[in-house]
Amino acid sequence: MDTRVADQLRLHSGHLDFIGRSHIWIDDYDQADSVRFAQFALANALAHTAPGQLEVLVFDDALRGIAAPFQDVNSGGEKILRHINDVQELNETIKYLHEHVRSVLNVIQGRTDSLLDFRQQLSPKVEGFKLVVLSTIYDLLSDEIKDKLTVLLKAGPAAGVTFLIHSMKLKVNEEILNLTQLCDVDERTIYGDDGAVRGQFDPQSADDLISVSRHVASAVANAQVEPVAFSEVQPLDAPWSQSSRDGVSFAVGTYGMSTIEVTLGDELNQRHNALITGAVGQGKSNLISVVVHSLCQRYSPSEVEFYMLDFKEGVTLQAFAPDPSTGSFLPHARVLGLDADREYGVNVLRHLFAIYRQRMATFKAAGVQNIRQYRLADPEAVMPRIVVVIDEFQMLFADQDTVATTASDLLVKGARLFRACGIHFILASQTIGSGGMLGGTTGQALFAQIPVRLALKNSLAESHATLGLKNDAASHIRSREAIVNLDYGELSSNRKTTIAYADDAILAELRTAWWQQAQGTVTPPEVFEGEHRLSLHDDERFLTNLQSRHAMLGRRITVGVAPLAADFSTDVGRNLALFGTGPGHTILLNAALSLLHSTPSAEIIVLDLIGDWPSPARDAMRTDFEQELTKLGSIYRLVGKHQADALIDELVERAAFTADDASAPPVYVIGFGLERLRSDTTKIKTLFANGPLAGIHLLGWWNKYASFKAMVGLGGDNNFDIRIAMHLDHSSAREAFKQPILRWTPQDNRALVWDSATMSNPQLVIPYSRIS
Repeated sequence: MDTRVADQLRLHSGHLDFIGRSHIWIDDYDQADSVRFAQFALANALAHTAPGQLEVLVFDDALRGIAAPFQDVNSGGEKILRHINDVQELNETIKYLHEHVRSVLNVIQGRTDSLLDFRQQLSPKVEGFKLVVLSTIYDLLSDEIKDKLTVLLKAGPAAGVTFLIHSMKLKVNEEILNLTQLCDVDERTIYGDDGAVRGQFDPQSADDLISVSRHVASAVANAQVEPVAFSEVQPLDAPWSQSSRDGVSFAVGTYGMSTIEVTLGDELNQRHNALITGAVGQGKSNLISVVVHSLCQRYSPSEVEFYMLDFKEGVTLQAFAPDPSTGSFLPHARVLGLDADREYGVNVLRHLFAIYRQRMATFKAAGVQNIRQYRLADPEAVMPRIVVVIDEFQMLFADQDTVATTASDLLVKGARLFRACGIHFILASQTIGSGGMLGGTTGQALFAQIPVRLALKNSLAESHATLGLKNDAASHIRSREAIVNLDYGELSSNRKTTIAYADDAILAELRTAWWQQAQGTVTPPEVFEGEHRLSLHDDERFLTNLQSRHAMLGRRITVGVAPLAADFSTDVGRNLALFGTGPGHTILLNAALSLLHSTPSAEIIVLDLIGDWPSPARDAMRTDFEQELTKLGSIYRLVGKHQADALIDELVERAAFTADDASAPPVYVIGFGLERLRSDTTKIKTLFANGPLAGIHLLGWWNKYASFKAMVGLGGDNNFDIRIAMHLDHSSAREAFKQPILRWTPQDNRALVWDSATMSNPQLVIPYSRIS
């Protein structure tokens, strides 16, 4: 590990103490020579300190351009050089530096005299150094700023804060000057305040200085930062050895020589929920992984369960889902929402409220008030704490609609109420300061219930949004560092923490060991993948137990319930109408296959009015369908558009003949392109009305609802209890579902389903759009 620090500024025939040791004051009586020396000092500080270990803060209201050649230093991925733009910003920076010095001294804990010594003797991983360049007329600064600077000039070097001041010394208090190494520059020679020669320097050209900044940027980009190993903060020798009765604790990283842990659920400190924020690429997914694995290492699945939602791409949670090759999964996980829907998120919150009500009823019956009292009263009771991790939770409020309003209400109430029953939220986001619902009363009410703030590197605005308007600490840290604050962002509670590295090569072995240890005692988590195209095989466990004459139509976007199924009994109206564009073929064919699972004697007729069933474009779908039929020992009958009239006549006659024959096997007609049906409308309407009574059911697809209405006639839509919409316009959907205020936006891989005989409102599902 590169531990270099430019603690000396080497000159010909001498040197000056520098970074981490002392300050340098360059008298600005000769602008050209003094600026060149200031740039020489800045270049040396950057070049001779390990990449990324020095941050430079520049205030240049004298407009000397000292930092101008160094702008490229930020191109390496770390913002090493920061400009302080005005006096107000200078005042805020000085306040930040005061807190920074206090924080560094807390890390050192008096073990050594300075940060420089601490890094050399004990741990090079802690903290970095700061160089503050002031190019100004010092005497014109306000008394308030000068007083604060005096404190920093005295305390700064011990905490790694060094000043390079370029200003006239005229009228400056001797006490201030005595805290620095005063330098008068005459061409290449440096003189001290007493006139003695301190040494000589070789001025560098602008091109040389630019080259230095680019070299430093390249070194930063290629630097291998030595991470804090997960095992350094979370011991791996005693899995599942802790109880969650009094709360749950997890490690996140190191603060100086100490491991930083966070506890949720303890009655003493009343910290029940946590917030994680961080800009893109700053380690939010890594931090979430560290938190989850630390908890899973400490607590068994009977002590801690996870409900986890990811409103991004789902990569963070993918490793916890069942592995297709081994079957292994994170045994603590109960619900995994990979690339989750907002609707699914709301339904997870509703499910958690059901758990809350159930637990509170249990507590009432036992004469206790919360989970801790319950487990104290009955040490053998199994009631795990539930940790709800929601990544990019602000997406719940992305649109101003009923989903956002409901999510806001549930999340705010849950954060306030769930603590008693042992349910805790860890909410994560890249941005919470961009307005919307989180910028108003929702954010105020929610964040008032979240004392624990873990703020990774972010913008000034996001730092304020996470930690409070006076706390900009998250804008001053590096990638993989976080401000851990356990007191609602209170400035004095900041702990600049180096976050442990979640090395999946190690964590995967832990997950496998946990899974092996839990085998036979836990079931796989419910996994929701919003973009995953489903087949019936994805829900095979429900398919095998499907009731007779039932069809599975899609997976509900909720928690812990069976797929949405419809009953094709011998009652009036038990036909199905599918509307809109989309994967209509596979939706209806899968409905037919599920009916064969529940009713093996059924007859399947495919009525193809589109005329593309035999085409090469349908080869894969047709082959998959026929293979599934073969597995079920069934066949189907294909009827084209030229035989449609004969089929209608046949079915009308069969309906009349078998109307009272309960033993007759059901017939399911799968109709594609029914707007093209030109048969006798009287016979068609008769079939729609009387067919279900004889066990003859139509599952038909119309692209347009208007075509359906024209075919069935006035009141004829009552013969279709079951309705499904894919991509269908708003007005048609409202009419089809008889919901004049229906608010629904069509989406890929979604369908809206309504059974008017059994459902008060339509339900959103993921349809079965793959056959195999």
